[in-house]
Amino acid sequence: MSDLWPGGYIASLDVRTTAPPQPGRTTAWVSTPLDLVAGERVSPVASFVALVDTANGVAVRQEPTKWLFPNVDLSIHLHRLPEGRWTGLDTGVVFGEHGQGVTSTVLHDERGAVGHAQQILTVRPLEH
Repeated sequence: MSDLWPGGYIASLDVRTTAPPQPGRTTAWVSTPLDLVAGERVSPVASFVALVDTANGVAVRQEPTKWLFPNVDLSIHLHRLPEGRWTGLDTGVVFGEHGQGVTSTVLHDERGAVGHAQQILTVRPLEH
């Protein structure tokens, strides 16, 4: 992901896609060796959820050097507690005609589907 996105957060991630990403569609596994809070033990749920916001960045629909599409919220619904150190993101992104979009993700852990996440996007071209 660091070829698309700069910064320390992205550099700290281990991202493994299951197939070549398509515009607005990707399935990936995400993990990080870093603690959520340095030196503090946190629950597996907190570690899992901390990586869910990455979904909007793994399934880009337009080049981030030409378009802005930040999420303005994140809703996560889990039907069981996640297990393991990997967060699976089966993600699709759609853009509407008037500057809104949605990132929709089926969340997975090592046992399978564990829930869903939705992110509302504000979409606009990057002005130079």
